[in-house]
Amino acid sequence: MTIESIRSLGVDVSKSSVTCHILSQYPVGGLKTYWQKTRTKAHTLFPSFYSSPKRKSKQKSAFDFADYVTQNKPDVAILEPTGNHYSRLWGRILESLGIKILWVGHIELRRYRGGKNLPNKSDEADALAMAAYAVDQENYLQSGELNPRQFLMHRPQSIDEMRELIQQLEHLNRVQSPIVNYTRQVLAWQFPEKAHSETRSTKLGNVPPLWGWLAERELEVHPQSYKSISKIYRESAAVQFELDIDPFVRLHGDWLCDIDIEEQRLETNLKSLVNDEQFKIYNLIFDQFGFGLRIRARLLSRIYPFEAFLSNGKQLIEREVREVKKKQITRENGKSVVKFLPGDIKRVKRNRSRDAFKLRLGMGTVLEQSGDKLVEKGSGSALCRMNFWQHVITKIEVDGRLPDNPISKEIATYKETLKKNVDGSGKQLLNGKHLQNKLMSKVANLLFRELSRAIAKTDA
Repeated sequence: MTIESIRSLGVDVSKSSVTCHILSQYPVGGLKTYWQKTRTKAHTLFPSFYSSPKRKSKQKSAFDFADYVTQNKPDVAILEPTGNHYSRLWGRILESLGIKILWVGHIELRRYRGGKNLPNKSDEADALAMAAYAVDQENYLQSGELNPRQFLMHRPQSIDEMRELIQQLEHLNRVQSPIVNYTRQVLAWQFPEKAHSETRSTKLGNVPPLWGWLAERELEVHPQSYKSISKIYRESAAVQFELDIDPFVRLHGDWLCDIDIEEQRLETNLKSLVNDEQFKIYNLIFDQFGFGLRIRARLLSRIYPFEAFLSNGKQLIEREVREVKKKQITRENGKSVVKFLPGDIKRVKRNRSRDAFKLRLGMGTVLEQSGDKLVEKGSGSALCRMNFWQHVITKIEVDGRLPDNPISKEIATYKETLKKNVDGSGKQLLNGKHLQNKLMSKVANLLFRELSRAIAKTDA
């Protein structure tokens, strides 16, 4: 598909609607000039369509969106992956009409829109930026074809299913936390002996013993565990002083049982997907880091296929001669404030592949203006960054939990090196989140290195 023949549809997806714009060529005079001329005609040039239009209103429906696409016959539709659920309906409509969908990353689109001086927080401006993205010569190869590296790679169906399952598991985890907290608070006086005890199912199909006992689901609890809890309850101080278990608490126990059974089903399906043969190389690398099932799924959903980060099977490394300014970082109110000082002219190299990889995993950093200061902030997937943090505090900071291999030893050596950084009084310089962030970055760098080596061997 060449720049002369393309007709581009920009689709900005919101919570319950989409805003669209069509371009068949890049606007003469630039996007800012085009925007200033067309923004007053937003109703006709930037139509919006609603998944649930209000009755007795002029809001257009999803069926109107299908008619709009059919009438305008775009070659491609450009979308931003804004929420898997919000874009699914509109994506299905486009696919059913035979329209090719190209996805542009959040960061790439934000930079593109900012570089064209288009306003922020405007659905119409976002739709214009997306439509222009596919007709802008900057995003084409010398052959006149669209440059695939400027767009997100198409994910296999198994990756989409994996992503959906991990999101459902994380949702259940968020849902059950307040239920567990409330139940334990009430049990502090209704069954104090078991109020804060650990409870988890050890067999597929069974529920956690305490929640199963509360919900009176005896057949779904290991017989010995059920009898043990019943015996403890008969001897409980609450029983002796005639404090009964409230039916409302038993209802909470029933909810927690249902959640656990559903988690088991989802994890069984997730395990089957993660262990598929196409991910064998990735799992061999993950084994060396001691990653659990859920973090494996999250990583695969972000980085597969790894070849997307390479150029012709190799890391993309750029070299240039420029002034390397001295970077001074100070911590103020829990934030990293960056100040650049004059530096020297040096020949430097940038590993674009590694930088893009870390950004996908939420381990990239960006500088944002805050008043008269530059503040360094994490960028990329916040959920993935959370998974890395959980891995650090549960596996790396606790000695003996990593597998015995060279990767683990390298991480352990790095951790000890960081802890040895002390000031004149012997006080450790790196602590808490700062230390954890360093370890998270180290894990991401090692993961990139090991995957690069493994993929290179399979391609050789």
